[in-house]
Formats: sequence, structure tokens, C-alpha cells
Amino acid sequence: MPEISAQLRIDAPADRVWEVIGPGFARIGEWACVIPASTPVPAPATTPGPAAGLPAAVTMAPVPGRVCTTGSRLLPQVSELLVAYDPAGRTLTYQANGMPAFVTLARNTWTVIPDGERACLVSLDAQFETRGAAGLLARWVVALQSRRNARLLQTDLRHYLSHGTPSPRKQRQLSRLRSP
Repeated sequence: MPEISAQLRIDAPADRVWEVIGPGFARIGEWACVIPASTPVPAPATTPGPAAGLPAAVTMAPVPGRVCTTGSRLLPQVSELLVAYDPAGRTLTYQANGMPAFVTLARNTWTVIPDGERACLVSLDAQFETRGAAGLLARWVVALQSRRNARLLQTDLRHYLSHGTPSPRKQRQLSRLRSP
């Protein structure tokens, strides 16, 4: 069960979808209700690349990563750092840092695949590896959540691309976050 995959069919051109997913990587919290909020990880003050601790393949990315608010009490924030970024191939891979000790790997690859001129598939391929009894339980929870999250991502992404605004569900979530 360490690999979890989903394909989202989106009725929008691949280049347009890539703009939201690739260059808009750090802004997922603006449109996806599975991520209540997100902020970019600031770029290092040094020159990007291996000398700055970034993989060479990530230097073309708009940001080195993002910090996502999860809405979970057990793990309120997750730092997701890009480990691969290929705008020509419309693919990126990020890895979660700061996970509980029983999580040994949490990595996800998103690829936007054209399906004609006006549609595409967004392929999500996650690796989630754990250890121990807590890890076994976490795998089951992640597997169940991933199915639900894929459906919500598809709905939210479709709405965002069609209307240029977050889905009504996301708008309600954003309103609750802003209210004292």
C-alpha cells in the first residue's frame, strides 16, 4: 500500500492546468479545500541550485516549496519541498518534511497530460512509507483519505479553472478561516 495513484480528468487545456499546478504550486490553499491554507517557502538568499541545497532540477521552479495548513490537530502544518520540477514535461515532485517519526517517506508527483486540445488528465502518484504499528494505522487512514481528497481536488480544480474563483465549498472554508 505504499503507492497511491489517482487520475483527475479536467476539461481545460493542459497548459492552463499546469499554470495552476506548477507555477501556482504554493497557492494551492487558494483553491483546494483539502488544503485550508498555504504559503510559499522563501527562496534561499544564495544562488539557486546545488550550492544552495536545492536539486538542480528544481531551480526552474517559482518557489522551493510550500507550507500547507492541514486542518488536522495531529499535524497542523506540513512543509512540502520540491525535489523535481519540469515545466516542459508538466510534472513536479514534492516531498513532505517534518512528518511524525513513523512516516519514513511522503512524496507526491503531479503530472499534467494533454487529452486533446481542451482537456487533460492530472496524474497524482504518491509514495507513502511508514514503520511500526502507528505507521500501519497511518497507511490505512491515508489510503481512505486519498480517495476522498482526489474527488475534492478534481471538483475544486474544475471549478477554479472554469470560473476563475474558488469553489463554493472552498469559499465557505476561506470565510471561516478569516472570521474571528
